Amino acid sequence: MKEIGVVKKELKGNKAKVAIMRHAACGDCHACEVSSDKKEMMAEARNDVGAKPGDNVVVEMEFANLMRAAGIAYGMPLIAFFIGCFGGYFLGPSMGWDPVFSGFISGIVLTAVAYLIIRVFDRKGAFGGKRYEPVITEIMTQEELDKLVAVPKDRMKAF
Repeated sequence: MKEIGVVKKELKGNKAKVAIMRHAACGDCHACEVSSDKKEMMAEARNDVGAKPGDNVVVEMEFANLMRAAGIAYGMPLIAFFIGCFGGYFLGPSMGWDPVFSGFISGIVLTAVAYLIIRVFDRKGAFGGKRYEPVITEIMTQEELDKLVAVPKDRMKAF
């Protein structure tokens, strides 16, 4: 997956903070430090090309790695939620609790536990670290950027 952004500042260790324009299809999960009123998201990317603040850059992340990261961030908590719901639903009555309430509460608790586990393992670098890291692959000139975002005037009539 390729995105276009602007380097905001250089960070230590061959990294840069990049502002990437948010797409209309982008959701509101806030994983990329963005709120619904902001039009750009901030990402930390590996800077192999030596981009400087103010440079327009192409930021890439392999699609397969993006899907794996989404599976970890969303799939594992979802599975934990279902396990908690079913477990609480069937085990709650044996403890004298309402099955629906105990299923819901245990689902929420296991989802929170899954997110905490993901956070701990992520900080320890257990998910492959560099594999899921965006990489700045090229520096774009202003002319290249203008060509890329220019829309022919005859197509503008359709809008």
